Amino acid sequence: MTEILIADALAAGSGKRTSSRDSIGCGPRTIAGVFEKHDITCRIMRAEDLLEKPSRMKRFSHLVISAMTMDLPATESLIGIWRYRQPKGKVILGGPIAQGKERVLESLKPDVMVLGEGEATLDALLSAGFFDNSVSLSSIDGIGYLGQSGPVVTEQRPPLSEQDLSETYTPSTVRVVDYETYPAAKVYVETVRGCSNFNRTRIQLPDGRECSGCGTCDSEDFEERMYCPEGIPPGCGFCSVPSVWGPPRSRSVDSIVTEVEELLDLGVHRVVLEAPGFLDYMRNSYPLTDPCSPSPNLEAISELLNRLTILPQFENRTAHLSIENIKACLFDEDVAEVLTHTVPGTSPNIGLETGSEEHRQRIGKCGEVSDVLRAVETASDYDLNPYVYFIYGLPGETEETVTQSIKIMRKLHEAGARRIILYGFRPLPGSAFESFSSPRVDDSLTRELRQEAARINRGEKKSYVGQTVRGVAAEPSWSRHGFTMVYPLGEGPIMTVQGGFTSGTVLDVKITEVLSENLLAGEVMGS
Repeated sequence: MTEILIADALAAGSGKRTSSRDSIGCGPRTIAGVFEKHDITCRIMRAEDLLEKPSRMKRFSHLVISAMTMDLPATESLIGIWRYRQPKGKVILGGPIAQGKERVLESLKPDVMVLGEGEATLDALLSAGFFDNSVSLSSIDGIGYLGQSGPVVTEQRPPLSEQDLSETYTPSTVRVVDYETYPAAKVYVETVRGCSNFNRTRIQLPDGRECSGCGTCDSEDFEERMYCPEGIPPGCGFCSVPSVWGPPRSRSVDSIVTEVEELLDLGVHRVVLEAPGFLDYMRNSYPLTDPCSPSPNLEAISELLNRLTILPQFENRTAHLSIENIKACLFDEDVAEVLTHTVPGTSPNIGLETGSEEHRQRIGKCGEVSDVLRAVETASDYDLNPYVYFIYGLPGETEETVTQSIKIMRKLHEAGARRIILYGFRPLPGSAFESFSSPRVDDSLTRELRQEAARINRGEKKSYVGQTVRGVAAEPSWSRHGFTMVYPLGEGPIMTVQGGFTSGTVLDVKITEVLSENLLAGEVMGS
């Protein structure tokens, strides 16, 4: 019997996740859903678990890997071990890593690489009997493979419709149990695919491409905005979402509610509605390429959240629902009021990236710095807990832009930002900035930003000392022997407590100490 191993290599990096340990993404479950559609048995395993114990691969016929660009080392190791242990088994590679196209094909040598959206392409491969027969790969759209004379990339597959995302392809829910810590993890449920920001960077790219000021990005014709005469990828220069996934498409309320209900019944405690921009949900007909207009569809958003929050586990507070990414230019008091009544205390995540207005415009961001400050103030007024994202090392960064970022960090904290999330720039394939270099972590400019973010975050963590926070036991601590990691059931900090607890055990933890800007120590008061 054919049995497929889906390796979740997302955030595995060189072999072990050092971040996002409490997260279960949508991708692998979505792919598992396609196999279930074809009545093919599959299981999901973390890349780090497979690398630690390769014998787990033994019973599987073929390997499917979901990975990001940063996960290339772990992915290379997985494929190498698989080829040694299961030489007759085929390898399919997909996820954001596939945007590396020819380079990744030559480096990792999968049998097939799925480019962009995976559901319809995998469906076509399975319908053609890819695992059992010799298939004419050139006839299948949306893939890459190594031909006799080198890498071959077939014609791009058109984006899936909202109906396809809602009805034709449904993510597996039962396979969430393959993740050992699923009762404590944030389980992401796809709500919106794609992004509405079709602005483009004004920074000259390394190959000479540069914005000509033609006005296409500001066109009132949303279709026209999709095509740049200079060939510059759409969206923020550092992000590949618009170029890979296109404009936003929303799943139906029924499909989302059904998926969440099934996950809760399986024992999931923390659900996040995943979207590059949650306020794009049902905001306009396809293609929606203006990030700030029209206003959010509050009727659709309210219907979705109201249908979800009456599910028993959310009503009795044994599970928690949250939203994350929002665009500041769409956030106002009307939005805040809806969120406060449906997901009170949630943490809207707002991308600022840089405190320099000029720099923001040059990298292709939508809205203005003042929009972010206003959004944080509004969210705080409605007892929400906003987080703000910055990126260090972006193309165009200068001493002046860093100074402005530090100043606005402080203003945002004063306005109510509960956390500053600082990432290092990574050149992502498919983004406008894919050919720029990554920043040096020890750069003096970088150091100033990191220190300020750490100062703010540590100060916020101190406010938890003495409070009791409800959380869910997850896994043994790496660094503190005899301790267990505990993730917040609602919005709150990651904690560690003494003792061993089964994953999924709900605990009341009294915070006793700030261990770092990201971790608190506590003692269990009850369960």
